[in-house]
Parts: sequence; structure tokens; C-alpha cells
Amino acid sequence: MEIIEKIKKDHGINDLKKEFNEGKLVLGIRETLKLTKKNKIERIYLSTTAPKYIVNREEFKKVEINRLDIDAVGLGKLLGKNFPVSVAGVLK
Repeated sequence: MEIIEKIKKDHGINDLKKEFNEGKLVLGIRETLKLTKKNKIERIYLSTTAPKYIVNREEFKKVEINRLDIDAVGLGKLLGKNFPVSVAGVLK
């Protein structure tokens, strides 16, 4: 299965906020990638402005990928951050 076929168009902003409030989210490409390699991430949320190479990473083949309808600046603001967030990972 191609990774790109796994990507879901997701309007699950409420799920994302719930997971953030529960302390289950890690923010950023590097941190998410590092924890995915250690098999500690179950799902990844991508903003509309997340780099395209993210979905083609070998490490993400076993992880559910949800594409949000919000850009990185908006996602950062939604999560109460004053910086853009392109990628968020959900801890297992």
C-alpha cells in the first residue's frame, strides 16, 4: 500500500485538541520522527503546509496519518503556541 493512500482528509480538530489537553501530543517534525522510530507514536496530524517529504518517510509507514484543514500558523495558535506547528504526533 502506498503511504499516500493512507492519508485521511480529517476535520478532527476536536480530537486533536482533546489529545493535546490530555498531554498525548508531541509537536514538531523532529520530535515526532524521533518518537516514531522508537514506536511510541500511533497517529500523526499534518497541517496543510507540512512538508511533502513527511508522508514519504519510511518510519511513517506503520502510522496513521491525518491531514488537517488548517495551516501550520493556525495549528500553532489553536494549540496555544506562538509558533507554527506543521506536525503533531499522538503518543501511544
